[in-house]
Amino acid sequence: MSSNYLKLIYSSLLLIFAVTQLIAKADRFRVVWQSDPSTSATIAWDQVSGDNPTLHLDINDYGNDAISYAVKRNPDRSEFAKQMNNQYVRLSGLIPNTSYYFLITDSEGQSRQLFFTTAPNTPDERLSIIAGGDSRNHRNARQDANLLVGKLRPHCVMFGGDFTAGDSAAEWEEWLDDWQLTIAKDGRVTPIVPARGNHEASNQSLIDIFDLQSPNATYAFNFGGDLLRVYTLNSMMPIRGEQQDWLERDLRRNAPVQWKMAQYHHPMRPHTEKKPEKHDQVVFWAPLFLQYQMSLAIECDAHVVKSTYPIRPGRGPGSKEGFIRDDNAGTVYVGEGCWGAPLRQCNDQKPWTRASGSFNQFHWIFIDQHKIEVRFVKTDGADRVADIDPQNIFKTPIGLNIWSPPAGDVITITKGDPTIPGRGEEILAARSGFELSRGPTIRPAPVVDETANWEKCRVVETDHESGDVKVKYELEVKSNVVIRIINKKGQEVSRIELSNQPSGEYLKTLRTNHLPAGNYLAIIKENGRVVKRYRVTKRPGR
Repeated sequence: MSSNYLKLIYSSLLLIFAVTQLIAKADRFRVVWQSDPSTSATIAWDQVSGDNPTLHLDINDYGNDAISYAVKRNPDRSEFAKQMNNQYVRLSGLIPNTSYYFLITDSEGQSRQLFFTTAPNTPDERLSIIAGGDSRNHRNARQDANLLVGKLRPHCVMFGGDFTAGDSAAEWEEWLDDWQLTIAKDGRVTPIVPARGNHEASNQSLIDIFDLQSPNATYAFNFGGDLLRVYTLNSMMPIRGEQQDWLERDLRRNAPVQWKMAQYHHPMRPHTEKKPEKHDQVVFWAPLFLQYQMSLAIECDAHVVKSTYPIRPGRGPGSKEGFIRDDNAGTVYVGEGCWGAPLRQCNDQKPWTRASGSFNQFHWIFIDQHKIEVRFVKTDGADRVADIDPQNIFKTPIGLNIWSPPAGDVITITKGDPTIPGRGEEILAARSGFELSRGPTIRPAPVVDETANWEKCRVVETDHESGDVKVKYELEVKSNVVIRIINKKGQEVSRIELSNQPSGEYLKTLRTNHLPAGNYLAIIKENGRVVKRYRVTKRPGR
């Protein structure tokens, strides 16, 4: 071998070594959304080695020319957790629907360039969201699903928990290594909206990996102005109490938002016999889902596949386990977590189950002002799927395997008509032995009749502890019943509609904890005729 040839090899090795030394040791990137996704985001990474990391950010694509990037930010927080040197830069004041290019420089060089895109802030922009969870155990299946995320380029991924099996440092390093497969070929990073599962030992795991600002790992934010509000709930925390109160307050404040979706880990009614029923979620969350028109609930944990018809809490013919089908007023539930966790037998179907199975999958969801569409994507064999057209992220790419059960391959959710009887039909829930009746929140509307002789009506007071009030009435024939609560200004503040109620005597419990203290009129009508009126005194404190 000639000396010139040896010199050439030696020079090449030196060049490779020099270039390698210029690459910053920043890795395991993730972009997190936990507040307004059109103007804010958290960029996080593992600083494997090197000192003084700096994020360079710009809406212009300057490639690897770090000096040209307009924004230079040091981490807002550094946390050594799970054996990683996690760095977090919290961004705010961003421009909606805009791509932001970034790279990291440190004492050893600079990283590759990546970018993410903020969400639109107007309701006329259609959204694409991937949702699912339970990625522990089987890395091949997890990697397939991650690769499809990069190919489908959704606005974000809603991830419903159980990232790893044991919440260990080694598992999280592997998980984040695999998460890099969600980065598209052109460097586009898909933001994640994380929720906690039972295999996360505590909320701290999500705080350390994703820099969650909520200590309870519960949060909500809007997409597209008032198009969609997404709720991330924590089924590992107490359902009743602080979490339920927060959920109800937020739902009430955001009642005008066009669509609402929720993600959480434990399914209310799992579709495998291996998992227990979650009665507390049925009692304390499902009534709020009905009252405030939650369109879609995304559940995980059971490692099976299911979709339901629109269902609401209820009993009677056609009901099962506290739910009954209601195409006008119900919530669609999908799940139940198949991102790489061990699959289970799907052997607990209900009368209101739309479709069920057992395979690796996630949900591909489109949202616009007219409808929500949900598809189930089978994730095995992701390498055989073509990249989606970046200019049309709603067109199914070649090779994508969308589940097509007998009920159809697309679940289409449209807005229910609040004028149809049953829009607020009673909810029966076993809470403290009471029968709870709840209806949708209605915008106050002037009432010009039925209020005469207000002071002569029988007075009923709310219970001091629960804030509930019981009212009696009797029906002579099978009737459509409407119960209205009216304030002193003659405005309707609550309404319940009960369809085809049989004749007989009834004792109904009305919730008033959303109303300020004062006097109200409860009017009960059967088939348009007033049968009972009560003057309701709401006590302070509930």
